[in-house]
Amino acid sequence: MPVSNEFKSLRFPCECVSAGPAGYSDPWAEITKRKLLPDGTKEEILNLVAREPKTISQLAEALHLSSPSVHTHINDMMKSELLRESKEWEKKYPTERYYEPNFPVFRAEDCAEFKALCEKMSKELVTLFEKNRQKMERAFRKTGLSKEGWKLSDVTQCLYANMYRSARVLLEKRGLLSPQERHANGAEWIFWAEEPGRDAR
Repeated sequence: MPVSNEFKSLRFPCECVSAGPAGYSDPWAEITKRKLLPDGTKEEILNLVAREPKTISQLAEALHLSSPSVHTHINDMMKSELLRESKEWEKKYPTERYYEPNFPVFRAEDCAEFKALCEKMSKELVTLFEKNRQKMERAFRKTGLSKEGWKLSDVTQCLYANMYRSARVLLEKRGLLSPQERHANGAEWIFWAEEPGRDAR
């Protein structure tokens, strides 16, 4: 049941848990909200084609499913633009269709290229957050939350999320982050995947 428009809806940590209108959370939230990856089969398909493009028959064999069943999943994922037909992959037969993810997939070695830089920037962000702790405490004491018995530690995740979202909006305005894209089914999202490193569990 959709949320009524008669009052201003609460904003939850992620709009993917809300039935209300979107527009304030992470740019991949509509993947969840619109149930574009509703089950493990579609995720398994993405994992298989991320390694190398595959045909429906190859996927059916790997997943121990019928070709018509895989075909249905592929159609859904093509409509939602999570998959695309691979143009570069060498075909054995002219009628073959190979599929691959329609979003970037970072290989472990690609992630390693950025790891040190990302860790350095995250430490700078932590330092900034720590430096502003007293200002946050002063601001918190002026809110009704403190009078209701809440502590600053109860809301720091919210403060971090708001800082993160504001930074993303500014970075998009300055052209340093790509904005969300509107897809053929009306959903707006940006998505990617990362291959786990060797030390990942």
